[in-house]
Amino acid sequence: MTLYLDVIWFLNFCIDYLLIALTAIVLKRRFNRIRFIVGALFASLIVFLMFTPLGALFYQPWMKAIYSIFIVLIAFGFKRWSYFFQGLLMFYFVTFMTGGGLFALHFFWQTEIDFLAAVSSPAQAGFGSGVSWVFVVLGFPIVWYFSKARLETIEVKKIHYEQLATVTIHLFDQSIKTQGLIDSGNKLHDPITRAPVMIIETTCLEKIFGQEVISAISTLDVFNDSDSELSDEWMKRTKIIPYKVIGQSSPFLTAIKPDSVSIEHDGQVYQSNQVLIGLQEESLSPDQAYQCIVHPALVRQPSISPVAN
Repeated sequence: MTLYLDVIWFLNFCIDYLLIALTAIVLKRRFNRIRFIVGALFASLIVFLMFTPLGALFYQPWMKAIYSIFIVLIAFGFKRWSYFFQGLLMFYFVTFMTGGGLFALHFFWQTEIDFLAAVSSPAQAGFGSGVSWVFVVLGFPIVWYFSKARLETIEVKKIHYEQLATVTIHLFDQSIKTQGLIDSGNKLHDPITRAPVMIIETTCLEKIFGQEVISAISTLDVFNDSDSELSDEWMKRTKIIPYKVIGQSSPFLTAIKPDSVSIEHDGQVYQSNQVLIGLQEESLSPDQAYQCIVHPALVRQPSISPVAN
C-alpha cells in the first residue's frame, strides 16, 4: 500500500489540530479556530522538514522542545509566563495521554504498528506501514473523544469537591454530622418565614432517631401518632414546603426545624438557626460523596469563626 507525503502531512495536521483543541478545552481557553489552524499547520510542517538536511535535528530533544514552544505560542499566544507554561505543559500532557491511549489499543489488538514518532510527540513524525496509519486514523479520534470525556468528568468532580462542606445539624440535643454540597441553584425557601431550606437524606437522621420516627415524620404520620409526647415535640418542628422532590410523586416536601446548623467551608464556620431541613428518601449522590444539599444563603452570611487547626 503506497502512502503519499501529502496524505501523511494531512493526517499529522488533523492530529495536531485535535491536540491543540483538546488543550484549549481542558484549560477552558477561548476557542480561536484560526490560531489553532495556523498552529497545527506549523506543527505539521515537521513532515516536510524531515526530508531536508535539517531532518536529523528534529530527533534531538532540545529541538523538539523548541518546536513545541513555538506551536503553543502560535496557538495560544503569550500573556504571562504562568499562562504560557500552563499551556505548554497541558499540551504535552494531552499529547502523551492520547499517544498512550493509542499504544494501549495497539498492544490490546496486537497489531503490527509503528507510529511511536508520529504520536508520542507533536514535534516528531513517523512513517509506518499502511496498516499503522489506518489504525491511527481510526483509533486517534476514539482515544481523543474518550480523553476529552474523562477530563471533563474529572473537572466536574473537582468542582463538586470544591463545593463540599462539612455540615453539623443540632436537633434535640443530638448532633448529626455529614457532608453537604453547596448548590448555587437551590432557591428553596419556606413560603411563610422565608427561611432557607436544606435537603438531607433521611438515612442520616435515622441513625440517631430511628427509622420508624423519621419515616412517620416524612410521611406526616406523626400528626396521627398516639404517642402525644413524640407528636407534640415533632409537630412543633415539622413544616410542609410546596416542592416536588425528584423521585417522589408528592408535590410537598416535609421539613424539620433544627436547633441550629453549622457549616464548615473554605476555612470558615457558618452557623444559623433560621433554616429548615427537607427530608429526601432517595440518595442525593450516586457515589455517596455528600448526603445533603446546602442552601447557598447559609454560607453567604458572616462566618462566626475560622476552622480550628
